Amino acid sequence: MADIPTKHVSYWIDSTPETGYPELPGDLSVDVAVVGAGIVGLTTALLLKRAGRSVAVIDSRKIVGQVTGRTTAKLTSLHGLIYSYLIKTFGEDGARAYAESNQAAIEIVDTIRTQLGSDCDFERQSAFTVTESEEQVPALEAEMEAAAKLGLPVDFVTETTLPFPIAGAVRFDHQARFHPRKYLLSVAQAVSGDGCAVFENTRVLDIEEGTPCRVLTDKGKVEARDVVIATNIPILDKGGFFAKVFPRQHVVVGIRVAPEQVPDGMFLSVGEPKYSVRVHPTDKGPLLIVSGQGYRTGHADTAQKSRELRWFVQNRFQVTSIEYEWINQDYDAADRVPYIGHLTPGSKHLYTATGFNAWGLTNGTVAATIISDEIIGNHNRWAELYRATRVNLKASGGKLLKENVHVGEMWLRDKLASGHRKTVETVAPGEGEIIDLHGKKTAVYRNEEGRIHAVSAVCTHLGCIVHWNKADKSWDCPCHGSRFDAEGKVISGPTRKELEPVSL
Repeated sequence: MADIPTKHVSYWIDSTPETGYPELPGDLSVDVAVVGAGIVGLTTALLLKRAGRSVAVIDSRKIVGQVTGRTTAKLTSLHGLIYSYLIKTFGEDGARAYAESNQAAIEIVDTIRTQLGSDCDFERQSAFTVTESEEQVPALEAEMEAAAKLGLPVDFVTETTLPFPIAGAVRFDHQARFHPRKYLLSVAQAVSGDGCAVFENTRVLDIEEGTPCRVLTDKGKVEARDVVIATNIPILDKGGFFAKVFPRQHVVVGIRVAPEQVPDGMFLSVGEPKYSVRVHPTDKGPLLIVSGQGYRTGHADTAQKSRELRWFVQNRFQVTSIEYEWINQDYDAADRVPYIGHLTPGSKHLYTATGFNAWGLTNGTVAATIISDEIIGNHNRWAELYRATRVNLKASGGKLLKENVHVGEMWLRDKLASGHRKTVETVAPGEGEIIDLHGKKTAVYRNEEGRIHAVSAVCTHLGCIVHWNKADKSWDCPCHGSRFDAEGKVISGPTRKELEPVSL
């Protein structure tokens, strides 16, 4: 069996054609500008277009190429052990709103893909939260009781189709799996045309709220009555979301296993070991999509995390090949409920959605319905739970304090750190290192051909020192999750600026 993945790319991206939407051709005026073309941005745009609004979707790179294009692609309201927690912190009404909205999101996706005739491999599946530890069983039973109280399609089982024993599992029926990129490419096609447009390779530099709002890009400006910032974390620091949501990454692999070991369903573990497993049909047979333990962005040896995940799959399955490996990043909300709605208490026309806690496909669809309803003027019964400007210290105070103290310590430690004794000459091909160069911390990458790329190691968001991601070959900020490619170009925010070039 091959131990090394054949492709370091998301299966969803590799199995779909590259898009070719144009850059913004110059100044433009529309009803709504949507910044970011993942599930939030494209679904919001479609709903608004159907309501008669003219919409421009703007993406800094290719559409559906980042978080939504790197997910494990589960459409489920089963989000680990969350409902007993939500009842305690948001009350039964708040927990019911979360349950109803995420369950409804599955049906919304099903309806849209049917209307569009999208061949996105949509299939109903049961979802399971499982444990291999008897100690975790009481927590699962409590979660089952909470979910049942909220009207979710829940049951408790002690056996699954996983090829290894479990101690117990919470099962939700009538959930779904699909191919997120196939689905959203159909959505993008439906958005484009009739006064609406999708633009790629157009970086937003700033957004000014006014009458109208102005979206300033490197290709021109877009004027719009309303602006939706759908960039996973807002690229504007207004609202302080960089201090309310926290970046987390997972390594994901796509593997082939012996036919008798292909499980039926979607699985997420609690306790140790941490894993997510689901199967996707392909022309070559079933592909298992497996992710491992999450870790704070910039705080782990990603190559080691990759090795740990490969060890896990090889010890739980009869693996015949590891075909794909990729990394995804999402943001966790301090109180475990996404922030959806107006960017700040004073904003009237700026909207955002962030903090999906790795459940962005349903929560992102919920965000699209809430934001589009707000812009259209419709009442949305779920909006209050998710309100982006809320303050819930009971649920989030401890987490906010802990995480932001940690960020401050990280910023100070990296600023004061010395002893980067490596030199440009010692950087191996295909690797990156932080080096003290001309008295400044410099991020140095040598490509496979031996060419050196040197940029400032100071993140252009709030000045933290970036760390090298060996698995993805990127520079990642450990403070707020900004990511840059090996040459210092922005992959994802909250930053909007590239790392500054450094002369050797």
